[in-house]
Amino acid sequence: MKTFFTDLLKWFVIINTAIMLVVWISIFRYDTIWVEIIPQIFCASLATSLVTTIVFSINPKKPMGVPVRILLGVGHYIVLCAIIMGLGSLFNWFELSLSGALTVAGSVAAVYFITALISYLLSKNEADEMTNALKNFNED
Repeated sequence: MKTFFTDLLKWFVIINTAIMLVVWISIFRYDTIWVEIIPQIFCASLATSLVTTIVFSINPKKPMGVPVRILLGVGHYIVLCAIIMGLGSLFNWFELSLSGALTVAGSVAAVYFITALISYLLSKNEADEMTNALKNFNED
């Protein structure tokens, strides 16, 4: 249970950072930003972090094949889009229209990409540290 909450916190920080970057970039389309958006972003980050933590905690007995991984990734993306569409509609982030849905899909894709990049860089750094530790251990 402790690792679930640790993973949830990790994904919350990563996803919140990515959402903040996407929001910061999209702010240039508006003249002002409303103060209420900050807790709304935290709410969206928490909801999507929870789903992401659950998806990445799936640990089947047998390794998953590539088609299953692709389906899981697409399903994860669709669920994230549905969450952001629901919250975006509730928070009046966009209008419910085709252009609004396409904006959400693009924004979620951007957050997904940034999150994957941050996660990769953190994992690569951790793997490099473990490799160096193993080299040092073997040298001693």
